[in-house]
Amino acid sequence: MHLAGNLSELLLGLWCATINCGPSDNINTWDWAVLKDGEVWDTHGAEVERAGSYLPRSFDRKPRNIAEKLNTGYKTWEFQVYTFGLGPALLYGILPELYWANYCKLVRGFQLMCQHSITAEDLTNAHILLCTWEREFEMIYYQLKEDRLQFVRPCVHQTSHLVPETIRKGPPICYAQWTMERTIGNLGQEIRQPSNPYANLSKEGVRRCQVNTLLSIMPELDEPPKGLPIGAVDLGDGYALLRKRDRYAMLPTGEPAQAISNFLGHERDLPRIKRWARLLLPNGQVAHSAWRENLKALEQIRVSRNVQLKYNGQERYGKVLYFTRLAVEADILDDADWRFADVAIIQLYSLPDDALFQLSSHTVASCSPLDDVCVVPVKKIISVVAMIPHTPKLPSGVIEDRFFMLQKPGLQISNLGINHVDEDDNDNDVDVE
Repeated sequence: MHLAGNLSELLLGLWCATINCGPSDNINTWDWAVLKDGEVWDTHGAEVERAGSYLPRSFDRKPRNIAEKLNTGYKTWEFQVYTFGLGPALLYGILPELYWANYCKLVRGFQLMCQHSITAEDLTNAHILLCTWEREFEMIYYQLKEDRLQFVRPCVHQTSHLVPETIRKGPPICYAQWTMERTIGNLGQEIRQPSNPYANLSKEGVRRCQVNTLLSIMPELDEPPKGLPIGAVDLGDGYALLRKRDRYAMLPTGEPAQAISNFLGHERDLPRIKRWARLLLPNGQVAHSAWRENLKALEQIRVSRNVQLKYNGQERYGKVLYFTRLAVEADILDDADWRFADVAIIQLYSLPDDALFQLSSHTVASCSPLDDVCVVPVKKIISVVAMIPHTPKLPSGVIEDRFFMLQKPGLQISNLGINHVDEDDNDNDVDVE
């Protein structure tokens, strides 16, 4: 079974007090079992379900109400998004700080190990986090008591082997069960001799290896990638503007107008522009815009307008109001030489609360929406992220409405398949009046 599923089952068993209790142990002494209270558990499940609408469609399946669906086919991907994504923020203030801080170390280490490409620094940090989590887990849950030996399952010890195995074999995502299941499924579909399936399966495996080797040597033999939808504009480097688009040019107003004026220079008149609804990113994600998403109820969409971007040398998060193309001079010495600057009009979020960010081992990036609107070149956008509302009590003691950021677990998984295009989005063809 998936490591994510095994760890999730163990942690929820402890927090809900559904794991076996030894004869000389007492559940009432388990101060970590905060979810055994039915009201707390139901409220938590509803928060998990509510957060699903804020997860972009590129995050694949959104987690259902875990309080209602935990025992009725909760999927491994739902566990991964919940346990290693939503959990640290949603359980902040519910789990006692000792157990919550320990849990965050596991989450951060697991997030680092889910990357498709892992740096030496990330490996070092992940190994420290996971080994620390394992040791602390045994001390605060198991407590070296014989009657709690069932708490220390093989998956607990397995985490300390992730980094050494990665150094030896490469990132786990390349040989984890996700990859194995997909490969087994693909090979199984190719079996054409049911009377001798195993020999046929072996032959198909050999043939697949031969084809993959040939394509790695001569990639020009591979099938060309699918083209862009009708009306899209290829911006190069994997970026493309996707419709809908304004049919007629309009004059921007309010904060976006001021931001565009600052970008172009106050000596120029404010131009009329056509807004674009979506942007395809090199990682296959599609960034949407508030311009179109605000036309639908929250229950009808998966919010995809929040992005991670480079701004003034920092990684920041922001909400895309819309995309557009601005005419700018390509050569200041030639008044006749103009080009389009493809930009996003973005409302920024604040930097994450530093105290909470550090306390959570960098798993809870809690931000406030700002009034600042800026113009950013579209190629400064890195990925689509989720910004999920919550009302935490910060370490400073302040209680306020904020948003916590969530990146898709193992984002590079999407690079192994076809670029993601939203199946339910009908914004490809017609311009907007």
